[in-house]
Formats: sequence, structure tokens, C-alpha cells
Amino acid sequence: MSSRPIAAALFAAVLLGAGSRPAPLIVYSAPAGIRPTGPDKIHPTTAILPNGRIAAPAGANVFVGANPLGFALTPDERYAIVSNDAAPPNSSLSVVNVKTMRVAGEYKDPQASFFVGVAAARDPNDSSQTLVLASDAAAGAVRVFDLDASGTLTPVGTPIALRAATDNRRPLPAQIAIAPDGRTAYVVDNAGNALIAIDLASRTIANTLPVGDFPLYVAAGSRNVLVAGTGLSNYAPVVPPASVPQFSQPAFDATKSSALTVFGSGDGSLSDPAVVPMDPAPDGAQIVGGAAPAATLITRSGSLAYVALANVDRIAVVSLGSEPRVVRGLDLRLYPGAPYGAEPSAEALSPNGKRLYVALAGLNSIAVLDAQRSTRYRYGLIPTAWYPVALAISHDGRYLYVLNSKGVNGWGVLQRVDLKRTYLVRATLDALRYNRTPAIARFNPVIPPLRSNKRSESIDHVVYIAVGTQGYDAMFGDLKDGTGNAHGNGDASLSLYPENVTPNLHALAGTYAVADNFYAADPDPDVARTFATEGEATLYQQITTAAKPVNTTSDRGDDPEDYGRTGYLFNALARAGIPFRDYGGLLRLSGYDGTAYHLDVPALAALNGNVDLSYAGWNPKITAAARAEEFVRDMGRYVQNDSVPAFTYVSLPAAGGAAGASDVDRALGSIVDFVSHTPHWSSTVIFIVPHDAPAAGDHVNALRTYALVVSPLARRGYVGETHLSTASVLKTEEEIFNLPPLALSDLLATDLADFFTDAPSPEPYQARGTQ
Repeated sequence: MSSRPIAAALFAAVLLGAGSRPAPLIVYSAPAGIRPTGPDKIHPTTAILPNGRIAAPAGANVFVGANPLGFALTPDERYAIVSNDAAPPNSSLSVVNVKTMRVAGEYKDPQASFFVGVAAARDPNDSSQTLVLASDAAAGAVRVFDLDASGTLTPVGTPIALRAATDNRRPLPAQIAIAPDGRTAYVVDNAGNALIAIDLASRTIANTLPVGDFPLYVAAGSRNVLVAGTGLSNYAPVVPPASVPQFSQPAFDATKSSALTVFGSGDGSLSDPAVVPMDPAPDGAQIVGGAAPAATLITRSGSLAYVALANVDRIAVVSLGSEPRVVRGLDLRLYPGAPYGAEPSAEALSPNGKRLYVALAGLNSIAVLDAQRSTRYRYGLIPTAWYPVALAISHDGRYLYVLNSKGVNGWGVLQRVDLKRTYLVRATLDALRYNRTPAIARFNPVIPPLRSNKRSESIDHVVYIAVGTQGYDAMFGDLKDGTGNAHGNGDASLSLYPENVTPNLHALAGTYAVADNFYAADPDPDVARTFATEGEATLYQQITTAAKPVNTTSDRGDDPEDYGRTGYLFNALARAGIPFRDYGGLLRLSGYDGTAYHLDVPALAALNGNVDLSYAGWNPKITAAARAEEFVRDMGRYVQNDSVPAFTYVSLPAAGGAAGASDVDRALGSIVDFVSHTPHWSSTVIFIVPHDAPAAGDHVNALRTYALVVSPLARRGYVGETHLSTASVLKTEEEIFNLPPLALSDLLATDLADFFTDAPSPEPYQARGTQ
């Protein structure tokens, strides 16, 4: 539906007055329609994303490396140094000529794992030379390079090793900031909760000071150095290791958790810090995740700081007087009262201090704000590529540089926006239409519209089964309909697990409804998995996932640092008083090795009493068949007592190869067979979705996977061609139970309403065997 009828309906509602008919409910869907994920053939940096939104970055653009997270302009503004934070040996530093927007050089070391920290400064020992500093997560050190006039990086000396924390945790250097005098570099140790001062003349560590929990960002001004503690708690070893996790709120410390540490600086030294609390302790019910202080910027005068609160779509304005404190805030939500998910990830301030540019990683946009007043998008939005994470502005204020981490098909994008030639009204309208398609809601008794305050009249029970990691072609490339023709958009030449290996998946896909234009939310498996229950992976998880290969305490989506503000679907169900049961979800905490918990990282408190602790979590040694047996045993008690929970989450991870796929298929068949023979089958839907990103090739897109809708209310033999993603299933679950959206991702996703009918066929499913 075009925007004109919607606007007319809203205008008519205003004219009729408050005492007449209420304004129509506006619902949103993804702009992709039925188009697949992938780059535009003419403009390769423009793409349809896995979530169905469109990323069309304004200005001039250049591809850099994989998963870039940090960059810095050189003092002469000739080059941008980009850290490409892929896992070793693919991690690298790219040097981009920002005048031509071409890559001038690349530095690679197969042993390096570059992280978010990059900085450039004139060498205090020779002002004609440019130094580049880069965080190396693998070495727990800061590497130093010389950058010559041609854009070539040459290592200088040995890497500057960070000192391990008192509990011997491996250091994880994150963002780096250079003091205005150019003589000191400050780097934060994310794992050691420390700020390290490096003397650039001697290339040695001058000081190490404690800061808040799990810092990622640091800012250095003429009078202060600021460190944002993004974490919710600190964790210690469990001796002896525990066999089950603790279900509780994290141990919040207002001086360290979600806090800003403010050091006074002068004469090359730092004073005792002041702490600015940025958020009270979450209550675990209405507020589950912290505000997540992140990117921090200090004004030229040094009187104010702007701190991005990544989990609550807000900029906190902090006065840096004798007693630092928050004085006001800037709202970044999509509209007043919108669910969180804009994810402010980076900031830049115009030279005159009047305009604040904020990267919104969750909306693929730059918000242009009035820096001097409390406003919402006073000036507008500028479209970016997928997931902007870093910003810089030229000295004259004309060019804004944007680093986009996810870019297109795994390649990050560096973007240069000419602010003088950017028309913000047009850019704002483009940014909005790239993110959502609005329409007037139509009532559907089976799948009511989101935010309609109506629960499904037909569905009382939902079972979500996360299976394996395979894409559509690998699993269903050979799928046929009853007449022997192709059923869905598959490529038989890419089929790895044909019907004789996965007879249940094939039978379910052919009998019920299958989505063949369905995508994992993210290339990273742990990030992708988060969208199934949280709606949006937090900025903290998105950033730290790059350090997983080398950081032993790096989380995988289940730690308190990964909690969104309103938590997970389990929290939403608890708030609504809807019973649920969890089999294997959200229990892979930091310190868990598959059999025991070695750190006191708490599990989500809302799961307490709602988890089958006899059901195996992540453990490659446990078969899917064993998990299915435990599910049937445990759920059988609820069936017998007529107390079947309204929502059930089941994790069926797969071992590799055909044997693993066959094991999962047998387990899946057993579970669906069991559920379909319960008394509630006629009002039940089972969503079957792979855990995360596909592990094999696909002729449409590497992130294409599938979803099955198995239910007496599912359209039989239906192939859904609408562009859908993991968040689409979450949105449909919210609609069934009349729950509010957890995040922008599910609010703006297209749902699965078209997969249902109001004429049920309640015959049960009979599990198939394997050859």
C-alpha cells in the first residue's frame, strides 16, 4: 500500500476529533517484498539485507575488508585506516585514500586479530611521520605502525603488550584514543576492566587504572579522559565448576556497572576518577538489560560529553565540571514510544559544535541532531550501508566518514558523505522507506496484527524448534511436490541432505507450509541465534563477537551483557503471565564448556523454574535423539497434568555431516509426532527454523535458510515467497500471544500471517524413519 492512503486516513482521523473514531492502527513490514537478499547489480554497495530492509548508502563508497569495526583519519586527512576484524588469518588493516575513495594498501599478519581500536597521530619523535596504533586481540597488545606517503603500513618495534588483570584474564585491547597534545594514547582493556595510558614517544605503558565493567570505548579531551563501562557485572571463577547455572540478576555495582569513569588529565597524568552512574540496576522484570553506555565524545571546549546509551536509543549529555553529571538527553527512537533497537554506535560533532551525528546501527542511518537542545532528529537521517559502527568528520565539517561493519556479502563499506550536498529532507525520507513499509492493519483472527491488543482466536500453543545450521538448497534443493515437480526455489545440485537422509523434514515441508525466501539474521551464528528470542542482538554482542576466536571470556549471546533492555521473549511471556518451557536455550554462558560452568555468569533469571535442566544444552557429545527422548519424557508430565505451557522453545543442535543431519531429523520427527498427538494439537503451531547461518552454499544467498510452519492451521503444501527472516517468526509469536514487540527488528519485520488458514486439518503427524 502506498503512503498516500495511509496519510489520508491519519489526516481524516485528526479532522474527526478525539471524540470520534480512533486513528487506524499502522503496521509495518519489510520493504523487500518478495525480492531476495543480495546486492544491487548496478550499485554493488546497495543491497537488500537478510531482514528485508534495504541498505543504500549515500555519498561515495568503497569496499574494505571483512567485519571492520574501527577506523581513524590520519592527521592530514589523506587516509583512513580501517581495522578489518575477521578471525585470523583474515584479519587486516586497510588504508583508504579518502580523496579518491580507493584502497591504497593493506597490512596482513596471519597471527593478528585486529579489534575495534585504531588511532592515528603524528609521531612525537618526528612530526613528519604518521603513527598508526591498532588493537590486536590475539596478542593482547597494541601494535604500532609507520604510515608512509604512499599508504603503506610498516610495523614499528614490538607490539606493546597489555598487562593481565589481577585474576590473570587475558587482556583484550579495545578502542584507542589519542590525547589532544598527541603524546599519550589511551586504550581500554575490555577483559581486564582497565584503562592503559601509553607514552607515544617511548612506546611504553605509562599507567594502568581500573575502570567500569567490560569497557569498549574511550574518549580523550583537553581536560578529561572518559571510559564507558558497558557491562552489567563482573565475573569470577567457580571452584569447583558447577553442573548447572545460577538463575539470578547479575551483581550490579553502581560504580562500575553501566557507568562512566571520568579522569581529570593534565601534565601527562590522570587524577583520581569520578564515576557517573548512567543507569540504575535493572529489576529483571520490566527492565532486563542495562542502558549499555558505549561511544563517547568530548566537545572541543571540554565542558560536555555525549555518551551513547546503546540499549535505550539515547544520548546522555554529561557536564564535565567539578562534579560530572548527566544534565540532559537526546532521544533517538524511531518514533515516540517505539521499541528500542536503533542502537547508537558512534558519534561525531561538527567543528562549530552545533550538529551531532550519531550512527544508528539498528537503522542503517546517521541521525543528524541539534547538539545544543533536547530534540529528536531535528535535522534528519542519512542512509548508510549495513550496520554503521564508526564515524569521523573532516576538520572543515564538510565530509562525514562512516564505517559500516556488515556491508554487503561479508565485505565492510567505508562511506564518505558530502554534507554540503546532502539534502536532509530527501535523505530522511529515503532512510525511512529503506527501513519499513507502513500499512493500515487488517484484522486477522488467526494472526492478529501486532499491537492490536488482540490474541489469536485459534492458536493457544506455540512450539519453536531450532534445528541444525543448514540452508535451503542443502536441505531442500531436491524437494518435490506430489506431482514430482520442484517444490520451492531449490537447486538440486546443491542438495546435501536429500529425502532419504532427512525424511521428516521433507515430509513436513511438503505437507505443511515452507518459506523458501527466508534468511538467517546475521552471518555470525551466535548473533543470528539471538534474533530468535530477543528480536535484536545488542551492540555489545555485535562488537565483541569479533573477539570470540581469541578471547576465552567472550560471550555468545546468553550473558547479561547481551540482554536487550526489555529482555527476551521469555521475559515478555513472564510479564504477560503466559507459561513457557525452555529446552536448551540461553544456557551457553561464558565459562561453559559443554559439561560445566567455570564462571559465575548468571543465566536469565526469568528462566528459573522454566527450564528442563535434564535436557542437554550445547554439548557436541549429546545426540539429538537423546534430547528428543528427554523432551518427550518431560513434556509428557505436562500433558498428563493438562498444564502444557503456551510457549515451548526446543534446541536441537546438529553434529556435522549426513549423520548429524539424520540424527536431528529423527529427533525432530519424534517431537512433532508427540506434539501432534496431544489434546492441544488443533490449536498448536510448530515453527521449525535452523539455529543460525547456513553452513553450506546456496544459489540465492549464503544466508538463505528456511522456516517450516507445522500446524492444523497451516496452509497445506504452501510455499511462501515473501522475504522473511528470523525476526519474522518472533513477530508472529508476539502477534499470537498479544505481546508488544521486543525490538525494532520484530516491529519492522514481515510476519507469517499468510502461512495460516482458518480451516484447520487436525490429523496428527506420523514420524518417518531413515534408510
